[in-house]
Amino acid sequence: MDYDSFLELQKNYPRTVGNDYMRPDGLKRCFSSGVMTVAYDDRALFLFERREGFTKLRFRIIDASAVLAPHEEILAVELIYREDQRPDAAVNWLLDNGFVLFKTHRRHTALAITGDLSPEGVEPASAQEAYAVLGEHFCAIEVDLPCRDLFEGAFCVRAENGAIIGVIHLGQRPALAVSHKARGQGVGRRLYRAYAATKVRDGQTPVFHAWISSDNAESLAMFAGLGFTADNVFTDCYVRY
Repeated sequence: MDYDSFLELQKNYPRTVGNDYMRPDGLKRCFSSGVMTVAYDDRALFLFERREGFTKLRFRIIDASAVLAPHEEILAVELIYREDQRPDAAVNWLLDNGFVLFKTHRRHTALAITGDLSPEGVEPASAQEAYAVLGEHFCAIEVDLPCRDLFEGAFCVRAENGAIIGVIHLGQRPALAVSHKARGQGVGRRLYRAYAATKVRDGQTPVFHAWISSDNAESLAMFAGLGFTADNVFTDCYVRY
């Protein structure tokens, strides 16, 4: 199936459960690179994204009663839902098929980023550098790090010796990592403001989203200082070991 055919097909599945790649830019990239395949039936539309070492599933469904078809290759599933619309049928299917809840993030939203958006002290990082640094802080299941051959590079902040102490990946859902020794020094804020400046400069609608775990006090405080407030959208990541 080609990309345009998929865009037409997905209109038949109005209830979005896993929607990161429903945005055309990221979805088109995954289709063109061959890492995304599609299957569908009268209940659900499935997107199988083959990353490095595992397959991640995203899907859209006709209604809340739809369930997933078994697929032995799936090792990670992400459910995105509003607080009062948790997809219990999908959750029950996952639990019955050996999946466990890995982590829940709550979405935080800002209509604008407060503070200076100057990129001073922030510079581009190569794809290899960004992948290495983010890989130390995140499991690929946890955030939307692309496959290595899709990595687009990042912004970074370096120490005096040239070592990277903070990096932000410029993807659909930007992934931000700051070394433990550099935390509390405003590195994360500088990186996110530089990222925000690219969105404003590119003429995109200045609405920003951050997905933060409720136990990540440092990130919660940082994003609150940038103007983010929590909304009622959550994402649950389930994994099968």
